[in-house]
Amino acid sequence: MTRQPAWLRPFLPFLQWWPNVTRAALKDDAMAGLTGAMIVLPQGVAFATIAGLPPEYGLYAAMVPAVIAALFGSSWHLVSGPTTAISIALFAALHGLAEPGTEQYIRLALTLTFLVGLYQLILGLARLGTLVNFISHTVVIGFTAGAAVLIAASQIKNFFGLNIPRGLPFYEILHQFWLQIGAINPYVTAVGALTLVAGLLARRYIPRFPYMIAAMIVGSLVAAALNALLSQNVTGIRTVGALASGLPPLSLPDFSLSAISQVAMPALVITMLALTEAASISRAIATRSEQRIDGNQEFVGQGLSNLIGSFFSAYASSGSFNRSGVNYEAGARTPLATVFASGFLIVILLLVAPLAAYLPNAAMAGILFLVAWGLIDFHHIRAIWSTSKPETAILWVTLIGTLVNLEEGILAGVLLSLVIYLYRTSRPELSPVVPVGEGAALRFVDAKGQPECPQIRFVRVHGSIYFGAVDHIQRALQQIDEDNPQHKTAVLVAPAINFVDVAGAGMLAQEARRRRRLGGGLYFWRLQDSVRQFLRQGEYLKDIGEGGFFPAGSNITGALYWTLDPDICRSCRARIFRECHGDLLPDGDRRLRLMFANDGSEYSRGPRAVALDLARRLGVTLDVMTVTALDAEPERAEQRLALVRAEAQALGVQCKDIVRQAADPIRAVIEAADAADCQLLVIGRTPPKGAAERKTGAHAARIIDEAPGHVLVVPKDAGPCRRRILVGFDANPSSQPAVEMAEQLAKAIKVPVTLVTAVKEGSPSAPVLTELAAAAVAALRLEGVEAEARTVAAAPAQALIDTARATGADLVILGRRQGGLNRLLPGSPTDRLIGAAEWPVLIAKSGPARLNDGSERA
Repeated sequence: MTRQPAWLRPFLPFLQWWPNVTRAALKDDAMAGLTGAMIVLPQGVAFATIAGLPPEYGLYAAMVPAVIAALFGSSWHLVSGPTTAISIALFAALHGLAEPGTEQYIRLALTLTFLVGLYQLILGLARLGTLVNFISHTVVIGFTAGAAVLIAASQIKNFFGLNIPRGLPFYEILHQFWLQIGAINPYVTAVGALTLVAGLLARRYIPRFPYMIAAMIVGSLVAAALNALLSQNVTGIRTVGALASGLPPLSLPDFSLSAISQVAMPALVITMLALTEAASISRAIATRSEQRIDGNQEFVGQGLSNLIGSFFSAYASSGSFNRSGVNYEAGARTPLATVFASGFLIVILLLVAPLAAYLPNAAMAGILFLVAWGLIDFHHIRAIWSTSKPETAILWVTLIGTLVNLEEGILAGVLLSLVIYLYRTSRPELSPVVPVGEGAALRFVDAKGQPECPQIRFVRVHGSIYFGAVDHIQRALQQIDEDNPQHKTAVLVAPAINFVDVAGAGMLAQEARRRRRLGGGLYFWRLQDSVRQFLRQGEYLKDIGEGGFFPAGSNITGALYWTLDPDICRSCRARIFRECHGDLLPDGDRRLRLMFANDGSEYSRGPRAVALDLARRLGVTLDVMTVTALDAEPERAEQRLALVRAEAQALGVQCKDIVRQAADPIRAVIEAADAADCQLLVIGRTPPKGAAERKTGAHAARIIDEAPGHVLVVPKDAGPCRRRILVGFDANPSSQPAVEMAEQLAKAIKVPVTLVTAVKEGSPSAPVLTELAAAAVAALRLEGVEAEARTVAAAPAQALIDTARATGADLVILGRRQGGLNRLLPGSPTDRLIGAAEWPVLIAKSGPARLNDGSERA
């Protein structure tokens, strides 16, 4: 098929479905068309009555316009013609300009139809089909419900046989009904009521037969019987009158300037309403037929149908949900089904037109009551009422506004829905999130209940950044560092930011400058390329920075880690980034300085295994320190270090060698630990040489007393911790560093913790100590550590030894205060535990350590 020029393509849509026309398709389309013609006959008469036009004009609107819309539209199943909403809108627009049913009224209706078609065609050719999206579903439901009430109100006079002038406002109709309630005609009301009941019963018990036709037949027979028995003068039953049969006559809209000016604005309202109906119905049918709908092409088809229809005595038409649904269910396969329906309608009209003389106005009123009831979408109204207060307000504003003034009611609903939309978008949600995973698997989850970085706040922005939202977003970003001054850096998780305008870009640039002054920055993750290009074109990247953007799959946490404050990182317990578990702080310094003092003797075997295991589990480099005599050969130190390096390589542990030559090896170890800023020093222990000496051993005792950080004393045959950590706990401040070390090691080693409190039998302080221990256990559990507390009535050393043996603990942690009076004394609990040589014992020190003349040591 040769490619058609772009300007011609909107007028040749039938080229897409014409290849599907087969003999079988034509047969199916003919049957569907016959079904549609039977349905449109009563509907056309009813809708024309609503519109204030002679009944046959409703049928004319279902002939030529339906064929044009089918041939030039996008949907293969959409059936156009008169609709309830368009009919009531047309009546509301014109009844104040001319007497309904008169020649002037008809010409104004044709002029309005011409303008509606012109507007629709222009919108379709200009590809502005998205404009109908501004009429929300709630507005359509509210308008339809209001229109239903107006339809029912307009038929009160015909249903009850009252003398109420046409075109009165809704409230005045109710007022007149109240004034004339005593003048209700029982014969007319009986015909209307029986028609109403017949329609309800037909719809329930014979659903395959058009219920409107059934109701018309019953109403006509009842009216004919009453008139025959009592005469028309007595009953007061009036009929519609015979329909004009034959083809729709040619017509000419009134193109005078006064007529066009009178209907131009109502035509615009009806245009949007008609397009909304057609677009929503065609899409609803397409979800079942799996056909792709071109909204702009549908506008072209609707525009041409009304434009041409205005010259064939048709008033404004649109897509009909009832007839479109029946057309699809009846097996229609191409738009030719609508062409067949129009042809069959002409034949049916020729046959039944004279019978309309027997159709009473009261029966038509009963049918229109059924139509009005069916228009009210109670299901969606209940859903809107129960789910959204703003949408409920839009619904009722539209409904009530429609009852007061139909055009202004629609506009009020559209305006209110836009105002509420703008309000919502002007306050986009900024929800805190935290990163999970890394690289291509990186995603962000709700921060509630999750540890957060104390220096970076990740915020997901749920909406675009435009002038209306600038103030809200700016306040939210400023609130971040007001709540926590350490949150100097903010990361906007930005996939939902579809666009940024000039005001939004200026705000982002200003926020980036402000955060840079604070010492942080503003960064974006997965910002759309179009938004980034806009920021680049406006030169806003000079303030934000080219490096402030991270696409999907990039390592944003790895990049931002090196911008953090190392002093905060050093004591941070959140450690949510992978880099936080590495060996280096953001300034390049080592995070946890773990040192193993290796003398190469048999007593260093256990400490070596424990130190290497801790380094592997904590993910840090191990400083391996050894001391040789001043006159020793370098090979001796290398031999000691080589053994550790070999074992470290097998475990994947990095080592750093430190070699010192000194006459006092113990002092050399202490000075090396101080120079390396060591937080945990792992040492061995040689047995005491005399009964008077401390069980810890002289060398180990001296290191414990004078080393600046925590000291882990490991027996020669001990192995890495695998079962449980035991912590000596009391009310002294020295217990705090012991609990903190237990938490850090338990997380890394993944073992439980037991807190042991030793009390004297019957001590009044026992309840207080038990309560404090329980609080410490609760804090450990919040950090994800399995923990328990035990209170033992025994001396401290014996309580710890017995509990360690009973629980199978393989690491004991004790707290220790600073100061010369707290030196490791012979027979102290720490001395006895280390002397037992059954477990590694970690002495956790509180406060800074000093190296001086010995008057104040760790």
